[in-house]
Amino acid sequence: MQVITDLVAKHLIEHLYSAVPDVIEAYRVLPLPILKADFFRYLILLARGGIYSDIDTLALQPAPDWVSSNFKLNQIGLVVGIEADPDRLDWAKWYSRRIQFCQWTIQSKPGHPVLREIVANITMETLRRKRAGRLQESPNSVIEWTGPAAWTDTIFEYFNNPKYFDMSSSKGEISWRNFTGMGEPKKVGDVVVLPITSFSPGIGHSGAKDDDDPMAFVKHEFEGIPPPAA
Repeated sequence: MQVITDLVAKHLIEHLYSAVPDVIEAYRVLPLPILKADFFRYLILLARGGIYSDIDTLALQPAPDWVSSNFKLNQIGLVVGIEADPDRLDWAKWYSRRIQFCQWTIQSKPGHPVLREIVANITMETLRRKRAGRLQESPNSVIEWTGPAAWTDTIFEYFNNPKYFDMSSSKGEISWRNFTGMGEPKKVGDVVVLPITSFSPGIGHSGAKDDDDPMAFVKHEFEGIPPPAA
């Protein structure tokens, strides 16, 4: 494991994306540390692959055990977990999406299309806001700009993209309904979606089980926004 400070992250992005000046500019002008931390995780995984996890997370089980032996490792490009599955009528008061994928822990191969797309989207949105003089947005926009809402939307867009999936054999749009209440991992194309207990054990809602459950892999301590770990 390598812990990455803000200063190291800046130099790393400048090195890895030296041929893509728009990405470097977007990272540079993001006005809040949390925005930069969100963007960094996508950028480092896109370039290098591996596992990103926030520094306030604790590994409950080794990473090789996260993916069931029922899945062929050479057919997996991305592993994500569910952050929230608020099965209640007023879910929108508490969460941005009916099913929300967490981004405090992500496993990916380098160059995965989901990461490519979210990096492109954040870059374009950030530079658009810069041109419009709207970089200093409300903190509430973080979730939609770089956070779990943007991440969740990008994953669902990938699931329903005919460039990557044969939609002629599809039973319909893949949406939150395909993942609500799930207790076992599901594989969609090359993406493995883990149940809420895997990366959000012990949270006390959405059907998440305790830290000692066999499906509990990572514990998030929610201790703020410290430097990221990669």
